Formats: sequence, structure tokens, C-alpha cells
Amino acid sequence: MAPQNHAVTEATTPSGAQAPEGVALSLTREITRKLLHLATALIPVGYHFGLPAQWISRALALAALVALGVEWLRWNNTTVGMRFTTWFGALLRPRERHHLTGATWLCLSCLAAVVLLPAPAAIAAMWCATIGDPAAAIVGRALARQGGHKTWAGSLACLVCSAIGVWWLTPLAPLAAVLVGTVAAVAERPQGPLDDNIRVTLATGALTLWLS
Repeated sequence: MAPQNHAVTEATTPSGAQAPEGVALSLTREITRKLLHLATALIPVGYHFGLPAQWISRALALAALVALGVEWLRWNNTTVGMRFTTWFGALLRPRERHHLTGATWLCLSCLAAVVLLPAPAAIAAMWCATIGDPAAAIVGRALARQGGHKTWAGSLACLVCSAIGVWWLTPLAPLAAVLVGTVAAVAERPQGPLDDNIRVTLATGALTLWLS
């Protein structure tokens, strides 16, 4: 998300927020932030190798409920909000201090993909969200001169990593996999308005469904 320039005061900052906003995450923090994405990539791989959709959907539903519960508590319980800020505040992007975190959106997006899409499309959508998106963030952060801006190198990393996984894990031909990777990179690049986990999952899932 793009850095915001307005000041955040103690009186107007909810218990789960952290000031100041607009501070770019370091490369180390970006990698730490994306560890959840990278770990979640085991889901589409497991799905490809026969892990039942029912098991996956139940696990994701539980994870989503826990994530939403934590989100609610951090805004409505001062103690939880302070501890959440202490533990995770340094990893949050500016918008996430006032809205759902990317981790919560990732759980919800993957759950929707498994429930609503056939296996190949769900696998492609989850792979692009859990590998393509982090690749863009990490490469972009490593090469960007100034934080808060998307880079073409990051978009290329998203395209390549997404395409390789889609080709490996789904029946799509190489050219079709590259097309899905391209759409993932395009969906990941905007600063808003939707969370990039939603955009990438929806766009790549729909395209894979159409191409299958």
C-alpha cells in the first residue's frame, strides 16, 4: 500500500494501530512479513498431490475464523490491541493498522478459492497469491530505491514465479501458464483499492477457470 502522509495521534489511533505511518518496511521485515504466504504455498502443492479439498477448506475456515477473531479483539480490547501492536506492529503496512491485515485477507481469499473453484483454478489462484505476490514484494523491496513503490523487477518476479508454479501444478500449457502469471503481476501491481491478495486470487482463479 502507498504510504500515507497524515499524522496519527494517540487520541485518534485505535488500540491495534501503530504510528508513525509511511515508514517503509526493510527487506528483512518484508521477508518476515511474507513468511506466512510462503508457508501457505504448501496448500496448493498439497492439493495438487491429492490432499482432499474438504480438509483444506476446513483448515482454512478455522484459520479465517481465528484471524477474524484476532482482528476484532485488537480493535475492541485494549490489552489485545497493545500486545498485537508490540508483536506485529512493525510488520504492518499503513493501511493494515486501520483495516484487516493481509494475512486475514490471504486466509479468506484461499478459502474462497477452494470452496468456489475447481481444483486446477483454486491451485493456480492460491499459488499466485502465496508465491507470486511475495516474490514481487521481496524483489521489489530489495531493488527499490525508496520504499512504498512497486517496481518492474518485482512485477517480473511475480510473473515468473507464478507462471512456473501454474505450469507445474495445473494442466495448463506453458503459454497459458505465462498468461496467468502475467495477470497475477498486473493484479498485484496497483496500490489499491482492494487488498492484493484478493485481486491476485480472483484474477488468476477466474482466468485459469476460463482457460481450463
